[in-house]
Amino acid sequence: MGKKYDAEKEANASEAIKNINAIHSFMTDWDNVAKYLLTYRKNGQPRMRPVNAYMNGWYVQSVTQDLHLKTTHIRNNENVAYLFSGMTPRERGNDPVNIFIEGTAELIEDQEQVFQFLDWRESVTKTGLNTPGDDYTPFVIQVRPRYIRVEGFSGRRHPVIFRDFSKLVKPDSIIPQENFDIASVIPEIGNYKDPRS
Repeated sequence: MGKKYDAEKEANASEAIKNINAIHSFMTDWDNVAKYLLTYRKNGQPRMRPVNAYMNGWYVQSVTQDLHLKTTHIRNNENVAYLFSGMTPRERGNDPVNIFIEGTAELIEDQEQVFQFLDWRESVTKTGLNTPGDDYTPFVIQVRPRYIRVEGFSGRRHPVIFRDFSKLVKPDSIIPQENFDIASVIPEIGNYKDPRS
């Protein structure tokens, strides 16, 4: 058997716990973090574009419109991914703090809920409703994560990875809540096998 590549071994559970608040704060930063959404065409080809993304607990939310391609993609395939990338340079140009999120998307089309979200977004970002006008109907994409890989909080080449979302509860409201169980994605230390041991 050939030599095993082990230069990017996963961080252990205690490092995940130590960094959980900083990780979530990074994900909620819409000023200094670039965010990209990946969807799939019917033929399986991926398409990625920059988006605004907001955290509702551990769920990720973005705005789309009824005629956007990403809306059509999600109607055909609920599997999506986000990449959150820090815009602050580190020791290497290709080594930014980053978070990859794989998840399952839901389109929220109820206009009362959508405009509650848009009003909340306007109050937080101070950028206006940012709706494209009467020709389009806005929707909210809400993504439940299935896998989160975090680089840059636990040392270089030691990603924090969250895989167990069995305790994750769907938000009660489309408006992001401050009080939620941030530890719901933390693995039980007693049941966690440290991949570096």
